[in-house]
Amino acid sequence: MLYKPQARRDAFLILYQWDMKGEPIENLVEDYISINHISLQERRRYIRKLVKTFMEYGVEIDKLIAELSERWDIDRVGFIERNVLRVALAELLFLSPKNPTLIASDYVKVAQKYAGKNCARFVNGILGRVIREKLGKGD
Repeated sequence: MLYKPQARRDAFLILYQWDMKGEPIENLVEDYISINHISLQERRRYIRKLVKTFMEYGVEIDKLIAELSERWDIDRVGFIERNVLRVALAELLFLSPKNPTLIASDYVKVAQKYAGKNCARFVNGILGRVIREKLGKGD
């Protein structure tokens, strides 16, 4: 299970590249796995699963991000925040996680690493609301 935090970061980085470059997501996934020499099969599988889940539910996820971002249009949310939230919400809402709070914590750490405390606070606030309001779990 230690591969999942890495796979979450990997999926975020792939979606970030996709959002910035607009290249076919499938190519970006396979290039990323190859370039980063990701050999652990479970990690590769989870990266693909996270990205595929976002691609399947992306319209719904982006709409939810805009709704939870104080009615900001999805394009006004920063690239890092937007893509961390995309992967996080794909996992939290569509992969039936056992421990949503732990998963949210992993994504907040990714946001902090790549964009600092303000980004991490924003991501934490959105994910906290999703866990409470959409998943019916307490903090």
